[in-house]
Amino acid sequence: RTFRRKKDAEELSCGFEDIMKRMRTNVLAIILSGAVTTLAVSDAMAQTQNSRSTYFLEGSTYRHELNPAFMGERGYVSFPGLGNLTIGAQSTGGVGDFIFKKSNGDLTTFMNEEVSSAEFLKGLPKRLKVGVNIDESILSLGFHAWGGFNTFGISVKSNTNFFMPDELFKFMKNGVASETGSSYNVKNLNVVSTNYAEIAFGHAREINERLTVGAKVKALVGLAKATVHIDELNILASQDKWTITPKNAELYMSAKGLIVPTKGETGNYQEDDYILDANGDRTQQLKEGTDGQISYDDLDFDTDNLGPTGFGMAIDLGATYKLNDEWTFSASLLDLGFISWKNTTKGTMSKDFTFDGFSEISVKDDGTNSENKLDNQVDQLVDDLADLAKFDKAGEGMKRTTALAATLHLGAQYTLPAYDRLNFGFLSTTRMQGKHSWTEARVSANVAPLSWFEASVNYALSNFGSDAGIMLNFHPRGFNFFIGADVPMCKYEPAYYAPISRAAVNVNLGINFTFGPKHKRKYKTVETQSL
Repeated sequence: RTFRRKKDAEELSCGFEDIMKRMRTNVLAIILSGAVTTLAVSDAMAQTQNSRSTYFLEGSTYRHELNPAFMGERGYVSFPGLGNLTIGAQSTGGVGDFIFKKSNGDLTTFMNEEVSSAEFLKGLPKRLKVGVNIDESILSLGFHAWGGFNTFGISVKSNTNFFMPDELFKFMKNGVASETGSSYNVKNLNVVSTNYAEIAFGHAREINERLTVGAKVKALVGLAKATVHIDELNILASQDKWTITPKNAELYMSAKGLIVPTKGETGNYQEDDYILDANGDRTQQLKEGTDGQISYDDLDFDTDNLGPTGFGMAIDLGATYKLNDEWTFSASLLDLGFISWKNTTKGTMSKDFTFDGFSEISVKDDGTNSENKLDNQVDQLVDDLADLAKFDKAGEGMKRTTALAATLHLGAQYTLPAYDRLNFGFLSTTRMQGKHSWTEARVSANVAPLSWFEASVNYALSNFGSDAGIMLNFHPRGFNFFIGADVPMCKYEPAYYAPISRAAVNVNLGINFTFGPKHKRKYKTVETQSL
């Protein structure tokens, strides 16, 4: 399902157009399509902070993004659009949970009859969480003045997360498991996509020889948001029909210029919108309530009416405490804030409906038949899953307020007394976002063998498995370039070079120009004391 642009949409800026495009993609895939989202995590966007591999690199230009109490060694101005670019993705499942090999070596989805239910379900996580992300700095500036270190930044962020229980996939795979029928209770399906711009002002200062504090104030400009929450889908699958009973199911889409038509307005009906006769053949009579359902294929944007669709505020707070020459402790709490959204369309799903089931998917990806390629199988699964989300349009032009996902960092750093260019760090990260919350523990070794070069190697454990990271930071006078990545410690599927099991991946790079002398601490000495 593709984003349909009008001709004059080509005149829009690429950045805003990308956000609108992905917002529509997320709305269409919602919508219960997370089963195959892990195949394409690199194509979506979500909110993240600067790479956590830089947390203990004291020459890193953007450490203040992780803790506003961190002060830069020099002033800097970013290369527009490339000062700090972070792309990441994480999942509690991998392609190995959904893509299998047939006896002849061809790849197939878990729906193929050659894949047994037991084989598919044995490795499936009880709750599938998928997050995909990007954070791009448009312009950033830092300088020492007014008794501390000051920062200004403009950036674009987005946050997309899927949360799905394994019961959904049991239903997809098993369907009618016996002659008497089968029942399923799918609870807590949740999808959130938040896209916004941020203007941030920060200040950090030394209170005394031990304590440094910092804070940021952020003005937020909402660009687009989509939320789906379904408390329950009670499914009764019989030989004749599959009946779906939803409970507390709501859909919200916020974007200026967003056009959300119903099927009755477009006349774009699907096969399962029609009543079948006694022989199972389609009649010309529509099922009751079909006219009021949202037509996802016809979602569009009025390109003459695009722009911000909400405003909000947020703050970051941070502190560091230097116990002695060896030990330093730090903490930060980021993104405490909200966005008030306008131009919101609401959808609800409260009526029972029948579902025709999932299409039979033949699999032979030998390159000779495009209709049977694996990518087409995945597309068909997404289409069938979308048929489970029959939301009625319940209102438009509404307002709603949502909180940002807050992040807590707790850090401890030990510097070797015999070689102070080498330190070891421990960083605990907790993301607070309801069902999409996660925690991570990361240990790192950080070395600065030269005055203009430093590096970090680290290892992390989280809800998304384990990953290893490396960060290289070049910071001679007048210039700064950094590049790093965190990669999963697991097996990969060679055909897609994607993790087979749960994984987290992150890439971070940036180009900046520095100015001024290296910053010298106002308070230089710390009385040494034992722990």
